[in-house]
Amino acid sequence: MKKHIIIYLVLLLALGLFSCEDEIGPKINPAAEDGTLSFQLNQTRYNDWIYVLEETNADSVMDALTCVQPDYGFTAAVTYTVQVCFDENFNNRTYQSLGTTVNGEKVGIITTEMNRAINALYGGTFPDPITATDVYVRLMAVISDATAGGSTDSVLTVKPLYSNVITLNIQPYFYEDLKPYTAVTPVPYYIIGLADGKWNNDPSGIGVSIYPMSLISGNKYDQNGNGQFTFTGYFEASRGFKLIRDIGSWNEQWGSSDGALTPVHNNGASSDFHVPADGYYTISLNSITNVLSITASTVTPDQYSSISMIGDVTGWATDIEMAASESTNNHIWYTTYTFGADAASDGGIKFRTTGDWGANWGSANFPYGIGTSGGSNMLYKSGTYVACFNDIDGSYYFIEK
Repeated sequence: MKKHIIIYLVLLLALGLFSCEDEIGPKINPAAEDGTLSFQLNQTRYNDWIYVLEETNADSVMDALTCVQPDYGFTAAVTYTVQVCFDENFNNRTYQSLGTTVNGEKVGIITTEMNRAINALYGGTFPDPITATDVYVRLMAVISDATAGGSTDSVLTVKPLYSNVITLNIQPYFYEDLKPYTAVTPVPYYIIGLADGKWNNDPSGIGVSIYPMSLISGNKYDQNGNGQFTFTGYFEASRGFKLIRDIGSWNEQWGSSDGALTPVHNNGASSDFHVPADGYYTISLNSITNVLSITASTVTPDQYSSISMIGDVTGWATDIEMAASESTNNHIWYTTYTFGADAASDGGIKFRTTGDWGANWGSANFPYGIGTSGGSNMLYKSGTYVACFNDIDGSYYFIEK
């Protein structure tokens, strides 16, 4: 009898162990495992609403999406991403994913992210005039490797899941995908007339009578090289000046409508600019929006008696002297120099005060860039260039002849 009881207890224990073993590990929904599971994205609170996006509200939330968490079969921390498309079925794969992701079932849509996505969907052919259009929206749900009860013994890998699709009627605004000057070829404007009153508008005048406006760091330039340029320097009230874009041509120019600082664009009858009093001024030009301003500056820059180039071409031993563009209060330096065929191996060069490393500028970029104090060597290429350097902001150009 005791033997039978022992056998019975062993069988019960075995069944219990089997049952416990069977319950170890999460119960995953097979549809979540193969990616066929969908989940509910709710319609927004504004039905039949036209969302008019505006650049002034770029960082605001245009609306928030809410959803029901997918039925994974276990509790999971879910990351949601908004995806948008002009195709309701998302079949053509030309959808865009918004940059901001959210952990939680309330997902805010940032205006600028939606606007950029719609611009990308148009593929560069933006409608004119801009009108509202239907944009199809869904959520993608992703979880990291998930475990049941915190155990690391049974790791789950779940495919991304997608919600149903809702429709939002959105009127975007044009967004220019601007890039840094290192990613495009900037097309600077040149100041003419300021350099000791000279007006030589041809290549031989570079540095002598015309010099380029400076570059600006950050995403400031479009694919055609238009964007934001600046120049800070000393201006004399007795000297007139203008801005031109193309050396040798007056077709693209900025002048004055009143002989003072009121700008006018591409008017052949325009006057020269004149500042009201001697001193430092800053010119700011956005050649995308065609906005120009000239304002007094409080800058008090260092004055250098000489600036030169030095580098591998001279074995870092001899300075290549640069000429001053102006006889007084000068901050623009230039020279013409030929880097020989042996320079094709990317030799380095820097700007510095002649014979002294106390003030030196460099950058990793060539043939234009913004030199910083103690920066990298500029890896020049063979050819003959007019080098122009601005010692106030470090901007430089090597303009090939």
